[in-house]
Amino acid sequence: MGAIRDAVHYLIRGTRLARSRALRPWVIMPLVFNVVLFGVLYTLAGQWISGWIASAAAGLEAGWAWLNTVIEALVAAAQILVWVLLLAVFASTFTMGVQLIAAPFMGFLAEKVDIQTTGVPMPAESLPAMTVRMFRRELRKTWYWLWRALLLLIGVGILSLIPGINVLAPVIWFAWSGWMMAMQYLDFSADNRQLSFPGMLAEMQRRRWLVLAFGCLVLGLTMLPLVNLLIMPVAVIAGTLIRTEQLAPRA
Repeated sequence: MGAIRDAVHYLIRGTRLARSRALRPWVIMPLVFNVVLFGVLYTLAGQWISGWIASAAAGLEAGWAWLNTVIEALVAAAQILVWVLLLAVFASTFTMGVQLIAAPFMGFLAEKVDIQTTGVPMPAESLPAMTVRMFRRELRKTWYWLWRALLLLIGVGILSLIPGINVLAPVIWFAWSGWMMAMQYLDFSADNRQLSFPGMLAEMQRRRWLVLAFGCLVLGLTMLPLVNLLIMPVAVIAGTLIRTEQLAPRA
């Protein structure tokens, strides 16, 4: 319970800092980026599927006018349903999909929070080198997650077949996903400080329950439609605060 309380505390602090004048520009940029990308992908997908439905129904015209009216009503209802379902799917999965693309924005935000919290400047590095390093780091984390997730998925699948114990399967998967979510947001600060990936994992082990609670809370918030468009910068700020105040070794 103490870990959950601390995780909530850091998320609240992250929300407050996100509205501060010093960090507001770095919060608005990824938000605008997310909203624009979300809108474009959602519109293109909806128009393509709706057009496909209309084309498929074009050959279903019947000889009775009343039946054509029914077909047109069914097609219209199907198209509306497609837009609603797409909104639900995009809203629940969009955050995970833009992590790699939005990494540079998140890195800049974490840098500002880190310097504001610690007062220690970042290591000197050119913008192109930093951008390349961030993308390589994201790919490294993706590989770290991928093969472990596949193994865990097999184990959870087997566990779900055992009566009485199968109720643990979704809990285990959610906890694993929360751990990975926490890693994502803690690593922006670690990467800015050019801490190695194994070193960052070792830091997470120092306060594993706090890390797990933080990740699970953020994961739960990303499942809420529209909230997941706003949670990313807040989670970056909160993750940076957790790392600089709780995980990084003190001098």
